[in-house]
Amino acid sequence: MYINKLAFIITVLWISIIQLTNAQVKLKYDQNKSLTYAETIEAYQLLDKQFKQARLFDMGPTDIGKPLSLFIISNDEDFDPVSIKKKGKVIVLINNGIHPGEACGIDAGVKLAQDLLYNKKYLNKYLENIVLAIIPAYNIGGMLNRSPYHRANQNGPEEHGFRGNARNLDLNRDFIKTDTRNARTFSMIFNFLKPEVFLDTHTTNGSDHQYSITLIATQHNKLHPIMGNYLNNKMVPALFAKMKESPYELIPYVNSINRTPDKGISGYLDAPMVSTGYASLFNTFAFMTENHVYKPFEERVLSVYHFMLSLLEFTNSNSETISQLKKQADKETCNKEDFVTNWKLDTSKYQELTFKGYLPKQRISQLTGKSTMYYDKNDPFEKQIPYYNEYVATSHIKKPFCYIIPQAWHEAIEKLRLNEIKMSELSKDTILQVQVYYITDFKPSNRSYNGHFVNSGIKTRTEIQNIRFYKGDFIIRTNQPSNNYIIQVLEPDASGSFFSWNFFDSSMENREYFSPSVFEEKAQKFLNENPDLNKKFEAKKKEETEFAESHYAQLRFIYMNSPYYEKSYRRYPVARINDPVNLPLDE
Repeated sequence: MYINKLAFIITVLWISIIQLTNAQVKLKYDQNKSLTYAETIEAYQLLDKQFKQARLFDMGPTDIGKPLSLFIISNDEDFDPVSIKKKGKVIVLINNGIHPGEACGIDAGVKLAQDLLYNKKYLNKYLENIVLAIIPAYNIGGMLNRSPYHRANQNGPEEHGFRGNARNLDLNRDFIKTDTRNARTFSMIFNFLKPEVFLDTHTTNGSDHQYSITLIATQHNKLHPIMGNYLNNKMVPALFAKMKESPYELIPYVNSINRTPDKGISGYLDAPMVSTGYASLFNTFAFMTENHVYKPFEERVLSVYHFMLSLLEFTNSNSETISQLKKQADKETCNKEDFVTNWKLDTSKYQELTFKGYLPKQRISQLTGKSTMYYDKNDPFEKQIPYYNEYVATSHIKKPFCYIIPQAWHEAIEKLRLNEIKMSELSKDTILQVQVYYITDFKPSNRSYNGHFVNSGIKTRTEIQNIRFYKGDFIIRTNQPSNNYIIQVLEPDASGSFFSWNFFDSSMENREYFSPSVFEEKAQKFLNENPDLNKKFEAKKKEETEFAESHYAQLRFIYMNSPYYEKSYRRYPVARINDPVNLPLDE
């Protein structure tokens, strides 16, 4: 009896071990169903328990209160990025669910992780020279907000998440301004891993065409030239060739020049506010898949899955080159002098691209009785179209020896810290000769964009001034691999600058004023003592009738040209020091 009971217990335990060993969350994309947040995390938890090569980390908070997870697969069970880099391995980071309604990447990420770990041949084929890191679900708040109705144009799945996060912010517009806890934790993850290759998975609408998946590669002109050339001439063509061998042919993101793509498409200029634009500031090869919203959910999942495999295979085979290119770019970025701050499309250069689309036509809407455009799926076409993928600089600057930012602007300083920008603090109060910007013009937006009234049309002039700075103010030297990030956020007219995102708006406001009845006597005295200003004053009255008839305008003119007018008004708070100087620093 005892022996039979013991045998029964051993059998039950053995069956339990087998069940645990083979346990995995079942994917249902073939049934037009996407994973819930709980199912997604459970899938990675099970893999963590079953495989020594896998580990699931809670990396930090998000706006919904749940931790942002990071799943890492390492063939040799090494999960330390510093140690990984010393071995010459490359880190690939995949971010899923930034827009949880675009769920294909979430399910494809789970499928990828399961297939790699359950199949040792896959581990050796794809992960011999690389370590794979996956963010299972970036926008957790949006993923928990499930509904069949969030994406009116989308062909499945039955239920999906919401674009906005718990604060109703678009996380793919938050990488530079970092308003959300999600973005802060992402910055920590990104700078912890320092990935050589990054992928963010999306779904897009727009034109209808024959492709299930399209690709945004970070704009190659923006990268360091050695990386940009490799990306454009080697990496991207190889990925397109690999995908052509799969069931899902790849096309560049369909960014139409005109209303429909049959007239031509252009490369997408990924601004620093979006994931790939942010990643490329740190000399990372960055990609964004855009699955096609009208294709069945199963096709979207499988096509991005195949792209993930293609990206891993290429990176694994070319890991040494990719690693060396990033190292060289990082080193040269430290010493680089000139930096582009804004770009525009060069419409004089293009290449021919084979495009498979559907013919755009007009019809009368049965609902409204009005003419409307549609894509006729019964009339497919294949033709050569122009593809514009060259951008040219519209503005650039020579970097200073260092920037100095007063400690009062702690919001900007926090974001610099998040991105591991090296900073030193002044050890005492001191007066420094610096170059400062005055903002001569800018246009605040009329409505909020992702939580900010964004400034655009920014124009500046510069002055050399002696300004008092204080113990604890921050010096940021431009001898860092992250120089691209430093300059993009601190130069006020750069694309994605902290100034454009309103972090310095209070410096654009007057704090001191004058009373006309009291100031008039001082104004008259000041004019008498400054004959050159008096001449300008009299000339202005003769030339401008409205000015000549306004008592207040005349006094304001004198006030603005007097020592009483605050020098700090519209003076951008971040100063530049262009020559090496001996600074009192707490290193």
